[in-house]
Amino acid sequence: MKIQAQPNGSVMVLVAHGPLVGEEVVDLRRALESELDRSEAGGTGLKPVARRVILDLSDVPYLDSAGIEFLVQTCDLSVSALQRPTLAALSETCREALELTDTLSRLPVYDTVENALRSCQR
Repeated sequence: MKIQAQPNGSVMVLVAHGPLVGEEVVDLRRALESELDRSEAGGTGLKPVARRVILDLSDVPYLDSAGIEFLVQTCDLSVSALQRPTLAALSETCREALELTDTLSRLPVYDTVENALRSCQR
Protein backbone atom coordinates (compact mmCIF):
# COMPACT_ATOMS: atom_id res chain seq x y z
CA MET A 1 0.00 0.00 0.00
CA LYS A 2 1.28 3.44 -0.88
CA ILE A 3 0.78 6.19 1.70
CA GLN A 4 1.37 9.90 1.12
CA ALA A 5 1.77 12.33 4.01
CA GLN A 6 0.31 15.77 3.34
CA PRO A 7 0.75 18.33 6.13
CA ASN A 8 -2.01 20.89 6.50
CA GLY A 9 -1.22 23.30 9.33
CA SER A 10 -1.24 21.36 12.59
CA VAL A 11 -2.95 18.38 10.90
CA MET A 12 -1.28 15.58 8.97
CA VAL A 13 -3.37 13.96 6.25
CA LEU A 14 -2.26 10.42 5.42
CA VAL A 15 -3.58 9.44 1.99
CA ALA A 16 -3.82 5.68 1.49
CA HIS A 17 -3.72 4.19 -2.02
CA GLY A 18 -4.90 0.63 -2.57
CA PRO A 19 -7.01 -1.93 -0.72
CA LEU A 20 -6.77 -2.06 3.08
CA VAL A 21 -6.39 -5.82 3.40
CA GLY A 22 -4.16 -8.38 5.11
CA GLU A 23 -0.52 -7.40 5.06
CA GLU A 24 -1.30 -4.02 3.49
CA VAL A 25 -2.69 -2.94 6.86
CA VAL A 26 0.87 -3.02 8.26
CA ASP A 27 1.97 -0.19 5.94
CA LEU A 28 -0.81 2.12 7.11
CA ARG A 29 -0.24 1.16 10.75
CA ARG A 30 3.47 2.05 10.47
CA ALA A 31 2.73 5.41 8.83
CA LEU A 32 0.16 6.28 11.48
CA GLU A 33 2.38 5.17 14.38
CA SER A 34 5.28 7.15 12.96
CA GLU A 35 3.16 10.29 12.76
CA LEU A 36 1.76 9.84 16.27
CA ASP A 37 5.27 9.18 17.66
CA ARG A 38 6.51 12.37 16.01
CA SER A 39 3.65 14.31 17.62
CA GLU A 40 4.39 12.88 21.07
CA ALA A 41 8.11 13.65 20.76
CA GLY A 42 7.40 17.26 19.85
CA GLY A 43 8.84 17.05 16.36
CA THR A 44 12.39 17.70 15.33
CA GLY A 45 14.17 20.86 14.33
CA LEU A 46 12.09 23.62 12.81
CA LYS A 47 9.46 21.30 11.33
CA PRO A 48 6.01 21.93 12.84
CA VAL A 49 4.37 19.04 14.63
CA ALA A 50 1.06 17.63 13.41
CA ARG A 51 -1.14 17.11 16.45
CA ARG A 52 -4.05 15.56 14.58
CA VAL A 53 -4.11 12.88 11.90
CA ILE A 54 -6.69 12.36 9.17
CA LEU A 55 -6.74 9.10 7.23
CA ASP A 56 -7.90 9.94 3.70
CA LEU A 57 -9.38 6.67 2.42
CA SER A 58 -10.74 8.03 -0.87
CA ASP A 59 -8.37 5.82 -2.89
CA VAL A 60 -9.04 2.66 -0.86
CA PRO A 61 -11.43 0.64 -3.03
CA TYR A 62 -12.23 -2.00 -0.38
CA LEU A 63 -11.14 -3.43 2.96
CA ASP A 64 -11.30 -6.81 4.64
CA SER A 65 -11.65 -7.89 8.27
CA ALA A 66 -8.00 -7.00 8.95
CA GLY A 67 -8.63 -3.47 7.65
CA ILE A 68 -11.79 -3.10 9.73
CA GLU A 69 -10.02 -4.41 12.84
CA PHE A 70 -7.16 -1.94 12.29
CA LEU A 71 -9.54 1.02 12.01
CA VAL A 72 -11.51 0.03 15.12
CA GLN A 73 -8.39 -0.64 17.20
CA THR A 74 -6.72 2.56 16.07
CA CYS A 75 -9.68 4.70 17.00
CA ASP A 76 -10.42 2.83 20.26
CA LEU A 77 -6.83 2.70 21.56
CA SER A 78 -5.80 6.29 20.92
CA VAL A 79 -4.13 7.90 23.90
CA SER A 80 -5.97 11.21 23.71
CA ALA A 81 -8.70 12.89 21.71
CA LEU A 82 -6.04 14.99 19.97
CA GLN A 83 -4.36 11.86 18.69
CA ARG A 84 -7.49 9.98 17.70
CA PRO A 85 -7.28 9.66 13.93
CA THR A 86 -10.21 10.87 11.87
CA LEU A 87 -11.36 8.98 8.77
CA ALA A 88 -12.34 10.83 5.63
CA ALA A 89 -13.76 10.17 2.18
CA LEU A 90 -14.66 6.49 2.49
CA SER A 91 -15.56 4.74 -0.75
CA GLU A 92 -19.07 3.35 -0.94
CA THR A 93 -17.73 -0.22 -0.67
CA CYS A 94 -15.72 0.60 2.48
CA ARG A 95 -18.66 2.43 4.02
CA GLU A 96 -20.95 -0.56 3.34
CA ALA A 97 -18.43 -2.99 4.87
CA LEU A 98 -18.25 -0.87 8.02
CA GLU A 99 -22.05 -0.59 8.18
CA LEU A 100 -22.54 -4.35 7.70
CA THR A 101 -20.12 -5.10 10.54
CA ASP A 102 -21.81 -2.49 12.76
CA THR A 103 -18.57 -0.56 13.21
CA LEU A 104 -19.23 2.62 11.23
CA SER A 105 -20.96 4.30 14.19
CA ARG A 106 -17.90 3.64 16.39
CA LEU A 107 -15.54 5.55 14.10
CA PRO A 108 -15.02 9.29 13.54
CA VAL A 109 -15.89 9.50 9.83
CA TYR A 110 -16.34 12.57 7.60
CA ASP A 111 -17.57 12.62 4.00
CA THR A 112 -14.66 14.74 2.78
CA VAL A 113 -11.13 15.60 3.85
CA GLU A 114 -12.18 19.27 3.97
CA ASN A 115 -14.93 18.48 6.51
CA ALA A 116 -12.46 16.43 8.57
CA LEU A 117 -9.99 19.32 8.53
CA ARG A 118 -12.71 21.70 9.74
CA SER A 119 -13.54 19.33 12.59
CA CYS A 120 -9.89 19.34 13.68
CA GLN A 121 -9.87 23.14 13.91
CA ARG A 122 -12.65 23.23 16.51
